[in-house]
Amino acid sequence: MERKEDDWTRSRAQIKQSFKGLSSNVDLVHQALVLLDEWVSNPMYTAQRDAVFSHVNNRQFALLLDSFYQMVPFGTGGRRGRVGFGPNRINPVTVAISVQGHCNFLRQTSPSTTPQKIVVAFDTRIFSDIAGTYAFLGSANPLLGLTSRALAHLACEIYAGNGFEVYIAGTKNEREYLSTPELSFSIRYLSAAGGMNVSASHNHPDDNGFKFFNQQGAQDVAPTDQVMASYMGEVARVERVEFAAALRAGSILPLPADLHPAYVGLNLALRRKDTAPVHVVYTPLCGTGDGTVGDVLRAAGHNVQVYGPHNTYDGTFASVPFRLPNPEVPEAASPALPMATATNADIVLCTDPDADRLGVFAKGSLGDWRYLNGNEIASVLAYYLCLDSEIGPKRSGVLIKTMVTTRMFQRIAEQAGCSIVADLLVGFKYIANALLCMERDGHYQQVHAAATDLILAGEESHGVLLTSQIRDKDAAGGALILCELVSRLHARKRYLPEYLDALTLQCGNYQNVARSIVMRGIRGVALLADMMNSLRSRPPAGLGGLPVLRSQDFLAADHGPILTETEKLSRNLLVYELEYVRIVIRPSGTEPKAKIYVDVEGAKLPPPNDRINALRVARRLAADVLEECISRLNVRLSASASMLPDYVDLDLKARFDTGFRGDLLDAAERLSRESHEQQLSWLRERLAPYGSGADPVEATAPAVIHLLGELSGEVANPAVRDALRALEKVVANVPASASWVA
Repeated sequence: MERKEDDWTRSRAQIKQSFKGLSSNVDLVHQALVLLDEWVSNPMYTAQRDAVFSHVNNRQFALLLDSFYQMVPFGTGGRRGRVGFGPNRINPVTVAISVQGHCNFLRQTSPSTTPQKIVVAFDTRIFSDIAGTYAFLGSANPLLGLTSRALAHLACEIYAGNGFEVYIAGTKNEREYLSTPELSFSIRYLSAAGGMNVSASHNHPDDNGFKFFNQQGAQDVAPTDQVMASYMGEVARVERVEFAAALRAGSILPLPADLHPAYVGLNLALRRKDTAPVHVVYTPLCGTGDGTVGDVLRAAGHNVQVYGPHNTYDGTFASVPFRLPNPEVPEAASPALPMATATNADIVLCTDPDADRLGVFAKGSLGDWRYLNGNEIASVLAYYLCLDSEIGPKRSGVLIKTMVTTRMFQRIAEQAGCSIVADLLVGFKYIANALLCMERDGHYQQVHAAATDLILAGEESHGVLLTSQIRDKDAAGGALILCELVSRLHARKRYLPEYLDALTLQCGNYQNVARSIVMRGIRGVALLADMMNSLRSRPPAGLGGLPVLRSQDFLAADHGPILTETEKLSRNLLVYELEYVRIVIRPSGTEPKAKIYVDVEGAKLPPPNDRINALRVARRLAADVLEECISRLNVRLSASASMLPDYVDLDLKARFDTGFRGDLLDAAERLSRESHEQQLSWLRERLAPYGSGADPVEATAPAVIHLLGELSGEVANPAVRDALRALEKVVANVPASASWVA
């Protein structure tokens, strides 16, 4: 230990000097050094000490600063971020501290004389450092192969060590998982004190995270979540027992045999029993969903074919395009479309790894596939359940939506005569809180109803809920009712895309587009804050050529006092009302990313009332708002760089203009003398950072093709011009995963 202390004394001055060169923020540098001192000296962090010294020895000072300047922020119900070393990364230490804090919080706020129950879930993900962040550690990296299962087992050991009775899936079968919605149901079914899920949802496999659930099966809202987070910041000792010993002693238990059938039965109760079966191709995107969506649909009698390459529980998501298992990304499930076409399936469904988000490809009358976004899924379900007098059940009750969910959802509720809770802050925990208020008080704000009056809750990010017995989004219930709708449409020789088009024109022709601005690390956090501060201090008078009629800043005093830092994260959003448009700009609460939401009321556009034209307007507005946001950071992107996928961070997009553009021009003539394979190899090498661990040429093809066309029109040298045009054809011929109508 003395040698290590001597090493640290010698290294600390070097680290301090390097940190000062990396950041002018004195407080940030000081905080990073304080946390480094703690992690090097405190026995609680012994397991990470050698890795910290390796950062220093390999001069990874920028990574070290980003890893130590803060604890991973406590966002919506928990923490999520990159796997790595230090307090600002997801690793066994940050998990252990958070779980111990949760134990301390529960003991203090819900004391009990008997062991309280906790349910722990996990997804399939496994850390393999696809980005190569820790390549300097080589095979000695102790985090390589770290799974959500291993972190969940660690959590169970700590809950058991603190006297809780812990339930977890997979104690006897390694292919048994528990999804987010079934976790929420399990907590309520077992009358547990709470639960935890180890999952980064739909993120890249280099990420992981965990969320905590209360006894309602929901995530806490302010101020309770801030109180819980404060306990996590005060942990001095972690109590823990070995997993196998706790399993033998009965303090860690398998899930009860009757739990899963009860969950399936709850969902089956939502259906109309006279529904004819439909043929479903389903992909769980390498996650847990076949045990929820798959089981529910099969129990309802539907013919479910699971897309094999995505049914492997491969937590590296190698077979998922761009390694992004996200229903919001159409490409994620697109590999299943050829199978669906070949087998004459009626619908293609997908779920993210924790199976709470639902993705849909609907077959049209010509056998083509249309991708439905989250707003369209929610609108179709709401219309069918409440407003469709021909084939729908015409239910009466309550609908719930968030601020960024399409206003068509609200229009459907009004036309159907249903109550609606509209414009909640973003996050399903706010929907769950509205249900809790109805359950406890008989109303939420001005809406008087019981929780059991819920018909549908929906959010734009592909989350729906159809029963108050679950308090998080559940893809299984949404999938079941969509299949019921498709069945009833097919009996009348109708198709879901046409059904969507008709209801859209009837209910305001709202078209929605979401865009993201992704940033990285400390610099990204600072840039995001600068962008929001600029928008607040110099509000735009107009957006996309339209004047701003009204704006709202939810951090302003007229929206009430800010109770906690966690509430501040949720309220950090700006809303702009234009003539026929609502625009919301909202930073993520867990990572340096901003989301832009555009909601166009197409019925108010000049006639004809056309869906495609309204969507075109929404896309143009979204692009203009994105450009306005990044201009506040003095960033201008070319048309080519603007076509890169939204998951590509802003610095990389800028380097596409300042670096890749020149490299391509310099290499074009030489590449023209090489084979197509060699040309693609060169492109893949240069574009590797843009591919998210998958084929970067496929990911960037539209941007590269546009750039090649642009350059070929600029250069004077005929040989270079011909080379660029030939290369454009090579990139255009790179096969995409599948084709569909967006």
